[in-house]
Amino acid sequence: MNKQQLSQSLKDILPTYSGEYPAQLVSYIESLYHLSLQKLPVLPNKADVARFHLCTYLAVERCQDRFNLPDPSQQRIPLQPRHVEKLLDDLQDKVVGGINSPHTTPRKRPYTPVSSPNKRLAQPKVGSPLKKLQALAEESTEAKISELRNADSPFNPIEKKGSNPKSPFRTPRKSPSKSGLSSPTAASPGTPRYIRHLTIADFISFANNFYIPASITPQIVECFTAEKHKFAKKNEWLLACGLIYVAYVRINHKLLDSTIGKKTELQDQLFQYQKGGLMKWNMVMWLNIIEESVRGEPWVVDLELKYVHNDWSVEDTSREREVQAKLGRGWELYESLGSMITPSVMFDKPSQESYYNTWTSRLLEKLSA
Repeated sequence: MNKQQLSQSLKDILPTYSGEYPAQLVSYIESLYHLSLQKLPVLPNKADVARFHLCTYLAVERCQDRFNLPDPSQQRIPLQPRHVEKLLDDLQDKVVGGINSPHTTPRKRPYTPVSSPNKRLAQPKVGSPLKKLQALAEESTEAKISELRNADSPFNPIEKKGSNPKSPFRTPRKSPSKSGLSSPTAASPGTPRYIRHLTIADFISFANNFYIPASITPQIVECFTAEKHKFAKKNEWLLACGLIYVAYVRINHKLLDSTIGKKTELQDQLFQYQKGGLMKWNMVMWLNIIEESVRGEPWVVDLELKYVHNDWSVEDTSREREVQAKLGRGWELYESLGSMITPSVMFDKPSQESYYNTWTSRLLEKLSA
């Protein structure tokens, strides 16, 4: 975490504070920031630039009475004011509520038969000296645990008068916000985690599982980058599967039409290679929706003309023949398998010399004619 950005966020949230910031407050802000990256990797409304300020605001609000801090300010948070309250509520529910563990949660001091004189008569008397010693040992152990749990720490909020005893995990904020929403249950270590947001490398790795020429992949990646913001609250794997499906059914049009069940097999492979935890019926539904929505894109129209209607331009045909002369038949298969031997790096191969000699002789014949 950038210390300079943290310092700037503290200055923006506490503009009237002078002096050094408490080390416990800085540590708490860092913990909130890292936990927010785990719980909410991507903030809505392009609010990732304000993540430092949002975490600092919540931390200052929580530790204000402990360190005698002034009221935090929202004026310098680099975000539209109408989005600030909603994002603070989301971080309060999903991040601040989850940073407390049961070992740091304040709770009432347990009452035992020894420490409660009013209930002593109602409890049956213990006649065995061994059982009496065991009861005293349990009482002292529980008392020590309760003292440790109630010890001063920036992670243990101070219990104020009038606070809701039913929700010890959440500290009420001063500004009006939506309340009554319980924080979601954190996933256990054994719970499988799915990737909802794809990077360009993840998308290319996913596309390499299918037969798509390398010249078409950049156009699909560009379309994915331009449209993925529409799936920020859904799952970007839906868009990735849809774009790969659109390209594959046009490139392999003849294969899908001549083989029964090949399209179903393609849907099964998409469902197998995706890592977003999609339901198959939902994925198939979105394949059709995305195909209809991008049908008019230039790269889709170009694929349909070339592979479905076999309408190749003279420029495309000459380029394909030139590359085929350099690499030989079947070069697209090697390229799809990750081969890095391309015309741009094939300088000393014997076939290149033969190609160069043939090209030179033809050029000289044309010039002399």
